[in-house]
Amino acid sequence: MISLGINLIEFKKNYRGGLNTYILELIEELEKRKLKINIFTNKNSEIYLKNKFKKSNIVIFEKNKFFYLAIQSLSLIFNIERLFSFIENCYYKDLKEKIEEKCEIFYCPLSYLKPYNLNIPTVSSPHDFQHLHFPENFDWLRLKYRNIAFNLTVKKSNLIQVSSNFIKKDIKTNFNINKNKIIVINEGVSNKFKPNKINFKKNDYIFFPAQLWKHKNHLLVLKGIKSIYDQKRINLKLIMVGEKFNSYNSIVKFIKKNKNLKIQYLGKVSFKKLINLYSNSKIVLSPSIYESSSLPILESCKLGKPVICSDTQPNKELNKKLKLNFFKATSPKSFSKTLLNVWFDKKLLGFQSKYNLKKINNYSWEKTAKKYEKVFYLLKKKK
Repeated sequence: MISLGINLIEFKKNYRGGLNTYILELIEELEKRKLKINIFTNKNSEIYLKNKFKKSNIVIFEKNKFFYLAIQSLSLIFNIERLFSFIENCYYKDLKEKIEEKCEIFYCPLSYLKPYNLNIPTVSSPHDFQHLHFPENFDWLRLKYRNIAFNLTVKKSNLIQVSSNFIKKDIKTNFNINKNKIIVINEGVSNKFKPNKINFKKNDYIFFPAQLWKHKNHLLVLKGIKSIYDQKRINLKLIMVGEKFNSYNSIVKFIKKNKNLKIQYLGKVSFKKLINLYSNSKIVLSPSIYESSSLPILESCKLGKPVICSDTQPNKELNKKLKLNFFKATSPKSFSKTLLNVWFDKKLLGFQSKYNLKKINNYSWEKTAKKYEKVFYLLKKKK
């Protein structure tokens, strides 16, 4: 049995988004594998994770961050990667010793490798490299952080796990590393998403679950909905959920300006309400401009809900096994056309619902966890 360490030092228990879904569902399945799991986390997350993962050993790491953050900020301002790496190693020195004492393999699912230079094999999951393509979506300091932290993560990890071939290609294009260092393991979908009997006549709204980040493409969707109303006098109902981020103000401004449209933003909702909103919708949207993969697509298909999504490469990869409806990611006109075509096509809705319900079994977290386990055991043999 392998002793596996998992870095959840920067885990935020109250965050509801794809990253936390990914982490929690994966660890839940990894606990069922032949692994002895040590989860390293912060004090605020201790009780939550102990209740969630009763088979795992929860190790707390807490340390004053004042000096660490001050030196880190200097390294970012002056773009000194060696200083950034040095202060990381100093700050996490005690953690490094604990990890090497307790673990044979160390996995970092929160995008960045921390700490560096461990004497055991490391696997990291840098979920996307959006900053390389849309730097305007980040403030200056965050952009600096991502550039240095991702570069060190890719360079110093023994293996890099990604969720799509698109991200694998992105790494090969932007970083000078051996392609054999990158492995593709797809995301799974939770069995908590259980389909009910579907009634497309009764279900009369479009559901859009996404955090309010700019790259999630909310404004394109809103413009498309408005265009349909202006040109066709069809007022489609849209329900959005997700935490407030850098696109929030512009979204709220649009909704207030267009009160005649049937648009609702419900904010952050409970998991139970999320399931209900999925289940009672007619169509689900996944319109992001850039993403490593899409959990909402998998969750929708698990519930038998047809999906309209942007024509990004990760979505096209999912379309090899599922049936999805694409629009051009930068075109409100293309979105409006696709939405109208799908909304009124009962035959298409019924076919895609049944087809995806059969094919979604390819994306179970059980199968995904087995792939991770295999990778961990191969790394141990190479050690």
